[in-house]
Amino acid sequence: MSDTLERVSAARTYLTAKIPFLGFLTLKMRPKIATEEDHCPTAGIGPDGTLLLNEDFVAGLTDPELRGLLCHEVMHPAMHVFQRKGNRDMPGWNAAHDFAINLIIQDFIQGRLEHSIQLPKGGLLDAKYANMSAEEIYDSFPKLTQKQLQALLSSLLNGDCRPDLNSGKTGKDAGNGDEAAQEGIKRDWQISVIAAAQVHEQQKGRGSLPAGLRLMIDEMLAPKIHWAEVIARWLGENAGKPELTYLRPSRRSEAVGEVLIGRRRKNFPDVTVLWDTSGSMHGEEKKIFPEVATMCEELDLTLRVIIIDAAIHADLEDVQEAQEVAEALKGGGGSDFCPAFERLDEERNDSVVIAFTDGAIGVPETMPECLKGVVWVLMQRGQNPTGGKWGEVMRLDKDENGSWE
Repeated sequence: MSDTLERVSAARTYLTAKIPFLGFLTLKMRPKIATEEDHCPTAGIGPDGTLLLNEDFVAGLTDPELRGLLCHEVMHPAMHVFQRKGNRDMPGWNAAHDFAINLIIQDFIQGRLEHSIQLPKGGLLDAKYANMSAEEIYDSFPKLTQKQLQALLSSLLNGDCRPDLNSGKTGKDAGNGDEAAQEGIKRDWQISVIAAAQVHEQQKGRGSLPAGLRLMIDEMLAPKIHWAEVIARWLGENAGKPELTYLRPSRRSEAVGEVLIGRRRKNFPDVTVLWDTSGSMHGEEKKIFPEVATMCEELDLTLRVIIIDAAIHADLEDVQEAQEVAEALKGGGGSDFCPAFERLDEERNDSVVIAFTDGAIGVPETMPECLKGVVWVLMQRGQNPTGGKWGEVMRLDKDENGSWE
């Protein structure tokens, strides 16, 4: 192993101990030494985490600066810089993203780690962009000329976001335009960021993530949620792959004209969905229905759906078709999830609970211990109904979740 890669390995170990969020993510990078053909005078990173390092450049960095460099580089793909670019010009977008992520890194190291982790000299850092997304920062740039934007970018790493850098089969397929591979890379980073945030808060305590980072994570999670990956965290690698049996044919058999293998019935479902239909949730059905339909019809899991405002209006077991849920929707009254959680607790239900709500609803003080986990799926601007005490939060973006006609 070259001296450069040995230093990278040591830096990642240090970061994992001191800043678990960033350290966890740097372990996903694939560091490589740049060759002349790579035209990489400093460092560059691709969508799949392939990291090119110019040995001469790295040799000129102190160990604290190398740690800062790794933090900076991994934040580009982790925060979906390539997928969020849209039709923006790459120099300006790269610069905007640099401003956003460098402030987050600075928040992590300020006070206690500023001597052991440092951003490379000349980095784009300006407090006026605090708590702004890269999109907002980019939108503040039009008053600058293209020449000024290029000057901003060349002040650090000569444009380190490299869409052409990918390694491994999936990465190469993505680079060749394979949309499935591109989506796979995006989901992989999304899952890693969620896991990194959880690891960090477990080790450093809740609220230890910088506000700017939490904002970026919330924005990154806004697109339609990939339920297979979310649910697999509790159900393991067999999520969506139930045990099959010939004892009970599927209810879909009649529709397709043949007998389909049924699923062995369990004591409890894999997933229990709580759907808040209180008055404040009026109109949110169009966002929620596609998510529930995905769980019903694309993931081969046993699913239960409880429709509730302040009282339970429907408790649908073994749901296999989204239309069953649509026909049972009813509510418009007060807001209280407690009756549903009390029912699950009395049953000793051990499923994963996915709760769709705006957060303006009553909940128990603690999560029923029998449950594997609870995910609060909040509407835009919704608040965690537990005040952050239990359960995990995901958000639905108003524009990215299909429609229910």
